[in-house]
Amino acid sequence: MMKNGLIFAILIFFGAIIAFILIGGLFNNDLRKAVKNPYAYDLGEVGYIDPAFIQYRESKRIATAHPMPVAIDCRGGLLAIGYKQHFQVIDTLGREISHKSVAGPVTALAFTPEGDLLLAQQIFIQVYRQSGELQDSWPTIDSSAYITSIAVRGEHVFVANAGDPSVMVYTRDGEVIHTFDGRNRPDRHYGFVVPSPYFDLGFDQTDRLWVANTGVQSIENYHYDGSLAGEWGVASHELSGFIGCCNPAQFTILANGSFVTAEKGLVRIKVYLPSGELESVVAGPDAFHPDAEPPDLTSDELNNIYILDITGEMIRKFERKAAL
Repeated sequence: MMKNGLIFAILIFFGAIIAFILIGGLFNNDLRKAVKNPYAYDLGEVGYIDPAFIQYRESKRIATAHPMPVAIDCRGGLLAIGYKQHFQVIDTLGREISHKSVAGPVTALAFTPEGDLLLAQQIFIQVYRQSGELQDSWPTIDSSAYITSIAVRGEHVFVANAGDPSVMVYTRDGEVIHTFDGRNRPDRHYGFVVPSPYFDLGFDQTDRLWVANTGVQSIENYHYDGSLAGEWGVASHELSGFIGCCNPAQFTILANGSFVTAEKGLVRIKVYLPSGELESVVAGPDAFHPDAEPPDLTSDELNNIYILDITGEMIRKFERKAAL
């Protein structure tokens, strides 16, 4: 009898513990539901884009020849794609023109007006023919350099160096003319703020140089001497703004002067008028893998947009819906 009473008491004891855990868990769940984190934002809500605002449609996909594509550029109906240790030239239908292995790591590339390729291998640049023949190798910058973007205008080559945030201006023969850090502005409080290796630059159709100052969520216009001429962009969770620490991660400028931007974190491809006003959306977050790397961008003379989907390992062509 005493033994049965002891067993009964033990059962009651453990039952009470289980009940406490269950009730406590339900209480905590209710509490978590009731108390909302005031600092959190709903990425699902931020990522939603009204379908009526998406004015582009995907018209073609081309699988990349290698994993880990890095950069893309377009000129004269050809696409150049940089990979970790290769580069490739194809036409816009995906037919290969040339293919070359390099020591790497490739971090940026750009066509010259003559159709040659400038290929950045993090700390220096090499010049290749479209056929893959090496023409020239420029001097190493330094061990801390990280070249993220190249643009050619006339007799000059402009290079974005995210390692020591600055724009380097070269001759076409690879001689450094000068370097500027973005501090030549009225307030001089900051220059180029580059928290991660996303630091893009490019020219519009009127030969104005634009640089993405990612740490302050703006795209800035510079004179060739490095003085600030203008800027646009704002940090905001609104669709018209840029979210996060390092945006826009990439951009390209269309033949009509509009900007196409790609963001990291919440991947969105958007089109802005030359004034900086949001005009439309090319593709929203639901068009990419949830953990997608920010894609590189380029465009052709007809304002078609080519997105290098790094995570998806493919080139995706988007055309304006009204033009189809």
